[in-house]
Amino acid sequence: MTRRSIVACVVALLAVTGPACQKETVTGPTLSATCEAHPATGLVPLTVSFVLDVSGADGSFSVAVAYGDGTSGTNPDVPHTYAAGVFTAAFTVTTVTQSARCSTTVTAMPSTVPSPPPSANQPPHAVFKSTPDPVGGKISGTAPLAVRFNMCATTDPDGDKLWFIMDFDGDGIADSEGTTGARCRRDTVYAAGTWKARNCLHDMDAHG
Repeated sequence: MTRRSIVACVVALLAVTGPACQKETVTGPTLSATCEAHPATGLVPLTVSFVLDVSGADGSFSVAVAYGDGTSGTNPDVPHTYAAGVFTAAFTVTTVTQSARCSTTVTAMPSTVPSPPPSANQPPHAVFKSTPDPVGGKISGTAPLAVRFNMCATTDPDGDKLWFIMDFDGDGIADSEGTTGARCRRDTVYAAGTWKARNCLHDMDAHG
């Protein structure tokens, strides 16, 4: 009779661990941009130079410029000329994986300040004289009586031209009128009688 041997086997499960794995998070640089206008304010035509500072760019970058007046460019180092107005110049900086933006304000003022509206017209400072002088509002003498009427000392606070009118006999018809020195001072000779001379003036308002 053949005897068989009995073999007992034990199966062991082995768990072998190596060194612990470590995870590392890599953070890329942050792209930032700042910009300034020089000068930021001035009279038209206003030529402005821009200063653009870029930091944290991961590799090369490009720049897109919007000047705020409807024009654009790609070179921030090129000066730009503005007409009158207030504008916002914007710079967009981009890399393959990043982007940043900055803006600055430009104020271009008109080269001439509008004139203020004209003030109301002021009346002239009238000065009426005669030779001989009137006494009690009346000039008297023996005919033929030579009389000089003089309004040349009149001034106008607005600097307007003056228009002189002389009616020597009071009939309502001007015997002399005009703006010159020959019209502000006139001589006339009166015959015997009573006459009502009328001297008038007005300014020629330059403002209409």
